[in-house]
Amino acid sequence: MNLRTIAASSILLLAIAGCGGSSSSPQGAPPTATAASAAPAGSAVAGNPTPITVKDFSLDPKDVTVAGQASLGVTNAGPTVHNVSIRDASGTVVAATKDLRPGQSEVLSFDIPAGTYTLFCSLPGHESLGIKGTLTVTK
Repeated sequence: MNLRTIAASSILLLAIAGCGGSSSSPQGAPPTATAASAAPAGSAVAGNPTPITVKDFSLDPKDVTVAGQASLGVTNAGPTVHNVSIRDASGTVVAATKDLRPGQSEVLSFDIPAGTYTLFCSLPGHESLGIKGTLTVTK
């Protein structure tokens, strides 16, 4: 095996080992919202998550449309910690990733009613600096 293959195998094993932790939902998220470690961007993960990149200070894409039960493959491409949260029209956070360090990814799966939601980073000041978008859920 070459060094690159050994390194990739080690990272994969560490990622798998890290998935065996607590099954608690993110704070403020209903039991139907789950977060799991993600494979690198562009990889096929259960249900083909819609890719979204968070960075200083934007979401790419800014506006996302999904159908029914869905998932977002969130990657932090910025130099600082970020997350992606989903807020309904009443201001309630219905799903959220953990705080992601630079380069980290997570799949955020959810089953929420059809409607329009706000995507944003819940860290202080990040939403007002531009980490904000729209999630439209259709059934």
